[in-house]
Amino acid sequence: MEETGMTALALALTLTTTSAAQMGAAAPQQETAKAVFEQMLAKYHEAKTVAGKVVFEQTARSASGEKKVAIATTLFVSKPKKFSLQQTRTPADTSGTLSNSFWAISDGKKMGYSIPKGLLPGDPPKMYEAVPDYAGVSEGLDAFAPLLLDRSFPIAVAFYNEYEMRLLLQEVVNFKFGEPKEMEFAGKPAWVIEAQYIRFRAKDGRPEIRIPIYFYVSKDYDLLGMEYEENLMDGQVTYRLESKWTAQLERDVEIPDTTFVVK
Repeated sequence: MEETGMTALALALTLTTTSAAQMGAAAPQQETAKAVFEQMLAKYHEAKTVAGKVVFEQTARSASGEKKVAIATTLFVSKPKKFSLQQTRTPADTSGTLSNSFWAISDGKKMGYSIPKGLLPGDPPKMYEAVPDYAGVSEGLDAFAPLLLDRSFPIAVAFYNEYEMRLLLQEVVNFKFGEPKEMEFAGKPAWVIEAQYIRFRAKDGRPEIRIPIYFYVSKDYDLLGMEYEENLMDGQVTYRLESKWTAQLERDVEIPDTTFVVK
């Protein structure tokens, strides 16, 4: 069987070893949650362009009230080498410890991205570098991923960066359809795919902790979003933390070259 960039990711998911090219050529033979999820990944693997928005919303609830934050990402990806990404935090952090915006852009030959205050000597606000001949959009994301305000699975899928996808998927097991199996998400009919997210591995006598995680995939195999909830302790305070991503990502759309002008 011909190997593709999908193979390593499929192994990480303990899915079948069917290549991305084969998966994209035909719908899953069996409508299983794993098959739907694989088909979704294959669609982004094959896409020449991806454009749209990802919104991350997080709510922390405790006995004293609740706090909310949202990070909006607008992105344009044109394989093999061009991309543009902007992120904004709402409400803005006023403590000075967190960045409230981030951008990155590549015209295929030159790449630039913003730098948080205090990160580098001289405190430059941005950095530019030449794009190596071997580097595509996935390698571009590698260069600045640790600087992202929202370093998440939907953004990794848009760039089809296997390493970034594995940061989540190596901790996700037991894919199945949720209850209900289908619902409307972000205004579209969607499959509900439920899995177990290993938040903490067993270590030093501490038991493994798993929580449910939900992925929403449209009937056209678009990734519409994902979400999970968990309880966290901060000192003596227990928080109920809700994390939700909503994605509106179009594949194989025309993107003007002016989108990728590096300034």
